[in-house]
Amino acid sequence: MTAFEDLALVYDKAIDWEQRLRRELPFLLKLVAGKENARILDLACGSGRHAVALAKQGFKVVGLDTSASMIKTARQLAQTEKASIDFFVDDMTTAEESLVGKFDLITCLGNSLALLPDLEALEKTIIGSYSLLRDSGVLVTQTLNFKEIRKSRFRFFPLKGGYTRNGSEVVFTRFFESFENKDKAILVLASFLKQADKWVSHISRQQVLQLEKPILENVFRKAGFSEINFYSGYDHQSFLPEASRSLVLVANR
Repeated sequence: MTAFEDLALVYDKAIDWEQRLRRELPFLLKLVAGKENARILDLACGSGRHAVALAKQGFKVVGLDTSASMIKTARQLAQTEKASIDFFVDDMTTAEESLVGKFDLITCLGNSLALLPDLEALEKTIIGSYSLLRDSGVLVTQTLNFKEIRKSRFRFFPLKGGYTRNGSEVVFTRFFESFENKDKAILVLASFLKQADKWVSHISRQQVLQLEKPILENVFRKAGFSEINFYSGYDHQSFLPEASRSLVLVANR
């Protein structure tokens, strides 16, 4: 495992997963209500928290992520929680080429769609997801709404902290550099690792698609989805383009 992958896992552990799942899981469960044998695909599954929570509800779950270290962590979590899940290292832009069978629900949460390299890859992912769904299947995604981010001039995320496997303290800070009239922003992640009595910094830059409702609606319509609903969060509150920072999209095949 590289130092960067180790830091990514530390950041993941710094998330309050208990609180997050308490907020998000009921929303997801409503989408498969009445489907006791539902098959669920978690795209960009990361450390497997959503996949494990859904599998423990009795559903058949498949998790996919491009990070081998995240998939390894997800498999360890599933084993600890005694959850039977198929995890794969793969790219969500080509998931339909490697996965077998259809799904009742596909999830892609945590702003993962925005980390795709361009709008062409986004379109390919949504078209592929459409083909993986059963006729009554649902795709749910969560992204940041850059219309609100640009209007409010939001830049800085709250600090997070954690510890590496060997007990070294890490502090993380993240901020956006967003642009008018461009399809991408820059997410800067700085990590500060304490080694003995010194702090060592690591800075990375990640391009992020500046997604908002019209862009997503156009892509999902083009893919063939018949019904698309937008929410500001997992409480089913109405989405307000200039006021909602989070955009939860539910698309029915």
